[in-house]
Amino acid sequence: MKTLLMSLAALGLAGCASAPMPAVELQRSEASIRGAEEVGARGVPDARLHLEMAKDQDARGKKMAAAGDARAVLVLARAESDAELAMGIAREAAVHASALKATEDLKAIRARGNP
Repeated sequence: MKTLLMSLAALGLAGCASAPMPAVELQRSEASIRGAEEVGARGVPDARLHLEMAKDQDARGKKMAAAGDARAVLVLARAESDAELAMGIAREAAVHASALKATEDLKAIRARGNP
């Protein structure tokens, strides 16, 4: 009986230690971070904050996954969400800047047309 319990305990520990890396979640969080960087999230203060949070969470999730912690999936999902938010904020800032420029251009055209 004692041998059986020891065997089960050893199998249980081995099972916990060999949890697979969440490959899909890792790829998704890294892709979202790259996307946020590509749309210029570093140049927008609010977006940069969320981008840095995503990078921190991505690193934390990788460490947790390497340690076999099943909660790594949740941390990586949060990293992906923060990176997506950074991407959205950066895009919104770019659209806003473009709209302001268009408004200024329109005012300049109207000013030239009306002496």
